[in-house]
Amino acid sequence: MKFLIDADSPYSLIAIFNKYGHKAVHVRVALGAATDEEIYDYAQKNDYVIVTRDLGFAETFLKNKGLGLILMRLPYYFTVDKINKVFDEFLNEINVKEMVNSIVVVELGRYRTKKL
Repeated sequence: MKFLIDADSPYSLIAIFNKYGHKAVHVRVALGAATDEEIYDYAQKNDYVIVTRDLGFAETFLKNKGLGLILMRLPYYFTVDKINKVFDEFLNEINVKEMVNSIVVVELGRYRTKKL
C-alpha cells in the first residue's frame, strides 16, 4: 500500500512504513508547500492513504471519500522517536485492508477504524 505523509508528521515515518513493505512519501518531497486541497487531490489521483494530524482532512474525506486516511491523535509534545514507536506498533497490528475506505485514528496504545 502507498502512504502520503503530511507536512505535520516526521520524515522518519517513511522508514517505518517501508519496514512493513509499504511505499511512503512525504508531502514536502512530493509536493513542496502544497495546500490541503492539492495534497488530497494528489493522494486520490495516485492511490495514497494520507497520514496526518490535520482534522481538516477528516472532514474532506467524509465528504469526498478516498482510498484511506490515518489520523494521528498523539500528544503534540511527543518526540519523533515516540511517534515512530507508536506507528511501528500500529503497523505491526493492523491488517492494511482495514484502511481501505476508512478513517483510522491512531492514539496512544490503540487505534480505531471508521469504515465509510
